[in-house]
Amino acid sequence: MTEPTRETDLDDGPSRASRIRLIVGLLLGVGAFWLVVDSMTEGGTYFYTVEEAAGRQVDDRPIRVKGKVMPGTWKQNDAGNVHTFTIYENDKRMQVSYEGALPDVFGEDRDVVATGTRNSGGLLVATEVTAKCPSKYEGEAMSETARQRVEGPGS
Repeated sequence: MTEPTRETDLDDGPSRASRIRLIVGLLLGVGAFWLVVDSMTEGGTYFYTVEEAAGRQVDDRPIRVKGKVMPGTWKQNDAGNVHTFTIYENDKRMQVSYEGALPDVFGEDRDVVATGTRNSGGLLVATEVTAKCPSKYEGEAMSETARQRVEGPGS
């Protein structure tokens, strides 16, 4: 029988350092895979108009609903941090409840997007409300000077 030499001892398999690298690599790979799967399932916030959302069955998935704030429906508590209002589109309506500060441009008959979940009564319990900034150029008549610049002189 021959005694094991230093050379044959090294051929017994992977070294401890390479096993550690393999384990770390596998952990990183599994972690990256989990992040991808988690972000794909968590990003399931659906975007609807009021008409689309009103026709859907109530479930616990988060949704974003775009509509206009119906005039006369915006109410808030004395502290000013709990708001209820109705958003509408054509003849469909949806009540919204929101706790927090509203955007500065929030107002009646303005476009808003409310993100949250609907309760069993159909109320959208919002966790976020954003408002569209009204354009200062929207609906303004073109001045005579601007019309001449666009159409050219002598038009």
